[in-house]
Amino acid sequence: MFYLHIIQYAGFVGAQITNSILVYLIVTRAKKLFGTYRYVMFSFAIYFSLYAWIEILTQPIIHIKSPACVVFMESPLKHNMLLGYNITCLYCGSFALVISLLAAQFSYRYVAVCRPTFLAHNERLILLSIFISCLICFTAWYAFVFFGMSNSIEKQMYLKYELREYYDEDSTTVPFIAVMYWSIGDDGKKIWRFWDLMLLVACVITIVRSIRIYPRFKIKKLQGGCFAIIVFSAVKIYWKMKNAGNNMSKRTIELNRQLFVTLSFQTILPLFMMYIPVSLEITMPLFEIETGHLANFTAGSLAVYPSLEPVIAIFCIREFKKAVFCCSKPRIKLATTNRYSAYYSSREKRKSPSKGVNT
Repeated sequence: MFYLHIIQYAGFVGAQITNSILVYLIVTRAKKLFGTYRYVMFSFAIYFSLYAWIEILTQPIIHIKSPACVVFMESPLKHNMLLGYNITCLYCGSFALVISLLAAQFSYRYVAVCRPTFLAHNERLILLSIFISCLICFTAWYAFVFFGMSNSIEKQMYLKYELREYYDEDSTTVPFIAVMYWSIGDDGKKIWRFWDLMLLVACVITIVRSIRIYPRFKIKKLQGGCFAIIVFSAVKIYWKMKNAGNNMSKRTIELNRQLFVTLSFQTILPLFMMYIPVSLEITMPLFEIETGHLANFTAGSLAVYPSLEPVIAIFCIREFKKAVFCCSKPRIKLATTNRYSAYYSSREKRKSPSKGVNT
């Protein structure tokens, strides 16, 4: 756990640095480049800074003992049971906000690239609709985790020995959330816990199927889940840029290409660092696979992730990359030097006549 806490603190510091750089670049460089899309990028960067704070305030430890997967708090706030439980639920609810914000960015880019006239007339309402949808998704996840994975006495008794043996923690006093699929009755048979199962399914449905990005507008194709919106928008944007021809300038096509590449990598990264690992953690107890404290490889991945997400935007967007690495200044100096060299060279040629040439 000592090494896990080092990773968590390093991830927190890294997230504050990289997201602060991205916020600065958005404020100073993105106004002319991206228009109102900069507000979506800005909210994304601010969210990851807040996510890093929630993560470090939780310092989550993940443990699997079939048929239960538990996430408990290891930060100094763990001595406050009520506050610790709410922060732990907030940490889990943050997963939904990541994918919903990515869906919001893709949907906004879809409208900007494929339906620019519609965007020009409904810009503010579209932004408002996007952020309301993301907040609904986050609130739903928080509520499902709060009520469906609650810290019950049965779970406390079941995990009492495990948490004492591995982490020297008392399950009756440490804040935790846990999904428990079944319990064993007096007759030795499994008793399925349908409340836990139903609310876990509700969490999955929230990000896979239920969100609707533009409820105020008749854009039926963008009524679906977060993943469906991302895939649909990505395909439409790709084909629109490929078939743009003379409808867009080279500068516009290049800028859209940079944003498309940025969003694609920003979607692939949490898929492998967040959603696939967490999905495995949740499904392993169903198959009675016990990983114990090895499940904390996922906790380490979740701690590092917020520091890497803004790096993608910094490297993939050319203007941001130039600003960070000062690539534009040397070129200006070189161009200026060449211009003055050419000027003085031409003056010297005028002063020193050569044979057969009238100067």
